[in-house]
Amino acid sequence: MAHALCERADGCARIRIANGTANTLTTAVIRDLADAFAEAGRDSRGTLLCGGEKFFCNGLDLDWALAQPRAGIREMFLELAGLILAMLESPRPVVGAIRGHAIGGGMAIYLACDYRYAASGRVLIGKPETLLGVPNPYYGDQLLRFVAGDFVASDLIYSGRLVRAEEGRALGLVHETGPGEEIEGAAWERLRVLCALAPDAFAESKRMRLGRFCADLREQLPARIARQVEIWHGDEAQGRLRAAAERLRRRTGAA
Repeated sequence: MAHALCERADGCARIRIANGTANTLTTAVIRDLADAFAEAGRDSRGTLLCGGEKFFCNGLDLDWALAQPRAGIREMFLELAGLILAMLESPRPVVGAIRGHAIGGGMAIYLACDYRYAASGRVLIGKPETLLGVPNPYYGDQLLRFVAGDFVASDLIYSGRLVRAEEGRALGLVHETGPGEEIEGAAWERLRVLCALAPDAFAESKRMRLGRFCADLREQLPARIARQVEIWHGDEAQGRLRAAAERLRRRTGAA
């Protein structure tokens, strides 16, 4: 699991996304995260999910994605949906702590956590997919609407704007903010509190909150992902995505 670092303490697991500074997503990264999460679930009472200093996760690796055939993009969407559903359906608590930005698919992973902590300051979260010519993937769209409500979610999805963690807290996306050097420690303490609850009581409470939502996701996923892939490979989306990848290369100084 080269892209997911896992350590254990106090009967809990800490999984850290580890794919360079930006922590972008590919199918291999998503699979490593899913494998780490599944392994942690076998011998840990709960999981803390973290990222890097600058980025928790900067969403999909656009250069990688633009080189993929339709089947590869479809596989990536299915793998990410599987990871998010595994987090939502886990009977054990999952807490997220971000010290850096959580964008696109990274925000979807973050929202799948039961509790969400974020560093104060210039830590941004958002779903800018529409600005890139593609719709927000179905599970990301529905999860954002489930967490924040339709009014907030529609504004963020249609505008593509990124919000600071403090605004995210006001919008119901973030539970707690605090200094970057302390936020993972605070999230770990929350995880310990959740893990001290009666396991069956916690698990059933989580099922009551998310069971119907997850069932609806599973029912709609095949058709929604098929449409997502169709739009992704359209001429307009490909043009916008390639322009976005070029802008990103210029900003980062990549060749």
